[in-house]
Amino acid sequence: MSIKNAFSDIYDSFYRKRFHILITCFAVLLNWAGHSFVYENSYRFLTFDMVGTFVIAMTLGTVWALIAAIATPIVLANITSPHFIYLAVINMTGAIVWGWLAETGNLTIFNTKSKNKNSFKQTFFIVIKFVLFAAIAAGLIIAIPSSIIKNVIFHDAIFKQPYSIYFTELFRNIFLIDNSGLLAIAANYIAETFIEIPNIIVTVFIGSVISMTILKYNTTMFTQHYQQKIKKNNIPWFKICMANISVVEFIIFVITGYIYITTVKTVSTTILTTIMTDISINSTQDFIFLEMISFPLIIIILLLFLRTIIPIKKNSFDFSYLQRNILNKKEFDSDIVNFILTLFLISSIVVLIYISIIINLTGITPIRYYQTNSVAPANVSNFLWLIILIVTFILIDKHNNNMTRDITLENELIKKQTITEISDSFDTQRQKLQALELNWSQDTVELLRSSRHDLINELEKTKTGFNDLLSEVYEKIVKPYKDAILENQKNTREHIEELGTGRLSKNRVSYIQEQIENQIEFYNLKLAPYIKISFDKFNNDTDAFYCYTNRLIFIAINNVLDNSIFALQKLLLDDKFVAKLNISLKLSQDSKNLIISITDNAGGADETKLQKLYKEQVESSKGKRLGEGTIHTAYFVSVLNGKITAANVTNNDEKGLKTNISIPVYKI
Repeated sequence: MSIKNAFSDIYDSFYRKRFHILITCFAVLLNWAGHSFVYENSYRFLTFDMVGTFVIAMTLGTVWALIAAIATPIVLANITSPHFIYLAVINMTGAIVWGWLAETGNLTIFNTKSKNKNSFKQTFFIVIKFVLFAAIAAGLIIAIPSSIIKNVIFHDAIFKQPYSIYFTELFRNIFLIDNSGLLAIAANYIAETFIEIPNIIVTVFIGSVISMTILKYNTTMFTQHYQQKIKKNNIPWFKICMANISVVEFIIFVITGYIYITTVKTVSTTILTTIMTDISINSTQDFIFLEMISFPLIIIILLLFLRTIIPIKKNSFDFSYLQRNILNKKEFDSDIVNFILTLFLISSIVVLIYISIIINLTGITPIRYYQTNSVAPANVSNFLWLIILIVTFILIDKHNNNMTRDITLENELIKKQTITEISDSFDTQRQKLQALELNWSQDTVELLRSSRHDLINELEKTKTGFNDLLSEVYEKIVKPYKDAILENQKNTREHIEELGTGRLSKNRVSYIQEQIENQIEFYNLKLAPYIKISFDKFNNDTDAFYCYTNRLIFIAINNVLDNSIFALQKLLLDDKFVAKLNISLKLSQDSKNLIISITDNAGGADETKLQKLYKEQVESSKGKRLGEGTIHTAYFVSVLNGKITAANVTNNDEKGLKTNISIPVYKI
C-alpha cells in the first residue's frame, strides 16, 4: 500500500509540473532546431543550440534550465553529431549564468510599480543593461568552456570545422602563438569571445522574443515587483535555486545524469576513439577538457547532495496576481514591442561591430568560408522534429489562451460579485437608516447606558460565584482592564450625547492641539514608512486662547486627512514620488479665528471640482459616484460656527491641495 501511495504521489507531482515539463521539451526542441537548421544548414558561424536554454532560464529559472541544458546534448548526440555530448558543459554554463541573472532580479524589464508604460529613455537603458549582462557578460563566461571544448574535439580532420575554429587558428597565427600551453588557451579564449559574443547576442534577442510573446505569463522574473521582493526579503540566489528542486526535478536530474555519463562513455569508446586516444594528460588544454566533460555530472551530484542535506523551504511569495493585474494590461504589450525593437537595434549594431572586426582580422567572411567547404544539405529527418516542435508550440499557445480566458472570466466575476455586494450593502444600510429614522443618538445613548449597567453587574459577578479558574481569569485578565472598559464606554456615551444634541464645550487650543497630535501619531504608525504626516504646532501661547467645540472638529479633520492620504496612496506606485502631508495650527491675522491647515502634494484638484468642493456633492475619488464626505465635513465645521475652504497650492514645484478649517477663537 505504501509503494502504491509513493507512486501516486510521484504521479501527482509530475502532473502538477506538467507545464514545466512541456516548456522544457519546447526548450530542448528549440536548441535542436537552432543546431540543425541554423548551424548544420548554414555557414557554421551562428550556433543557436542555446536559444531554448535562455528561454527556460528566463521563464522557469536555473534548475529547469539545467535540465534542458543537459538534455539537449543527450538528444543531439543521438540524432545528429555524437561529439555534441561533450558540449554539455557549455550549455550548462549558459543555464547557470542566465538563471542567476533572472532569479536575482538583475534583468528587470517591466516597470510594474506604475500604470504608465516605459518611456523611450527608460527602455533604452533597460536594453543596454540587458545586452551587457545577458549577452556580452554571458558570452565572456560561456567562451571559457567553449574555447577549450571546441579546440579539442574539432582538431581532428574527420569533423567539418566550424568557422570559430578557423578564426581561432588564424588568430593564433597572427600573433605567432603555438597550439599548446597556457598562452594557447588564452589566445583560444580571446578568439572564441569574438565568435561567442555575437552568437549569444542573437541568441538572447530571439530567446527574448519567444519568452515575451509565446511564454509571456511566465516572465514574472522580468518585473520590478519580483526584483523588489527579492531585495526586500534579502533572499539569496542559492536559496531560490535549491527551493526549486522538488521530487520531480530530483528524479529528472538522476535520470539525465545517468544518461549523460553512459552517453559520454559510449561516444568515447565506440565512436570518437581517435580523439580520446590522442588526448594527452600532459597537455594543459587536453587535461582541462577531460575535467570539463565531467562538470555536468558533478553539478548534478552537487545540487542533489546540497538539496538533500540542507532543509530549504519552498519560496513563500506568489506572483499569480501579476498575471491577473499587470501582465494582462495593454501597457505590458506596449512595453514588449518597444523593448524588442530597441533590443533588435542595439543587438544589430553590436553584432555588426564584432563581425567587422572578425572580417578585418581574417580577410574572409563566414559565408565565403562556408562556400569554400562542403555544403551540408538539410536532413529530411529534421522535419519530423520540426513538426514535434510546432505541436509543442501549439500546446503552449493553447495553455496561454486558456490562461487569458480564465483571467478575463475571473476579472468579470470579481466585478459582478463586487457590484452585487455593494448593492446588497446599500440596501441593508438603507433599511437600517429607515428603521432608525432620526432617533439614532437617543437610541445609542440609551443602549450604552443599559449596557454599561449590565456590564458593571457582570464584571462584579465574576469575582464571586465562580470556581477558582474563573476567579484567576478575572484577576489576571478582566480586572486590569475593567476600569478602562467602563471609562471608554462612558466617554463614548458622552461623545454621542454631545454629537446628538450639538452641545459645544469650552476647550483650550492646547486641548485641540493635543488631540490632533494624537491623531497624527496614530496615522504615522499606520502609514509608515510610505507616508509621514508632519505637524506645525501653535506658535502663540496655547493657554491664552480657547474655542467652543465638540468632537465634530476632529471628525472633520479626520475626513480631510483620509481624502489626502487616499490621493497620495495612488501616487506611491511611482518609486520616485515622496508623499508629503502637513498639518499646521495658527491664528488668523485679526486673531479671531484658529486656522487648521492640511496640505498635501497629491497634485491638487481640477478647477471645476475645486469650485464645488465643500459646497455641493462632487465625484468621489474612490469610484464613479457622487461622494458625500465633503458635504458632511462642511456641515460639521458649520455646527462649530466655522468655515472650510480648499485651494490648489505649489511648493517646490510640487502641486497639491490645501484645506483650511477656520473656527472662532477667544482670548482669556
